[in-house]
Amino acid sequence: MLLHISLKTPLEHWIKEENLNSGLFTILDIRPDNKNYYKVLIEYKGKNGNALPSFTKVSKDTYLGTLQVNSKIISILSKYTILQGNILQDSIVWTIIVDGYEELKKLIKEFNEAKIDVKILKVVKAKSEDIITSRQEQIIRIALEAGFFDFPRKVTLNQLAEKLNISSSTLAEIIRRAEKNIIEAYFKERGL
Repeated sequence: MLLHISLKTPLEHWIKEENLNSGLFTILDIRPDNKNYYKVLIEYKGKNGNALPSFTKVSKDTYLGTLQVNSKIISILSKYTILQGNILQDSIVWTIIVDGYEELKKLIKEFNEAKIDVKILKVVKAKSEDIITSRQEQIIRIALEAGFFDFPRKVTLNQLAEKLNISSSTLAEIIRRAEKNIIEAYFKERGL
């Protein structure tokens, strides 16, 4: 049984150093980069995106960028499916998915062992009739916001794959399977 978890963690030094705690930033994905570092995909929504040199404009007021960080919180959360991490003034509110209560206990234990103050805000059982997986949902949402489905496209498959730190073929497969499931559900709902 999948669980959607909302939890709150403190801000870490790298967020303050990069001046990301303005409430306009969302962490979309975490990928291991090398031994102790992780690539963090961050979305900025606002009008001052040009001031962020490592970010790419993907729509009118939306920018995507990756940062390489060494972080205990990021290290722990990289093992789980992250839907998003909303960066607030004094904390980050994460929405993640875990595979049952045992995995939730394991997550809490990892935070406790690292002496990181974490607060569980909400635990919700995922509905089994979901049309697409949480990973597909995350990728489709990022692609939609980046303008991948616009005509003409604002971002190519290769550009999006690079930002997500996955191969183009993997991204194409994730999008294609999600599109198929969404289209099938659409026609099934209408009895066609």
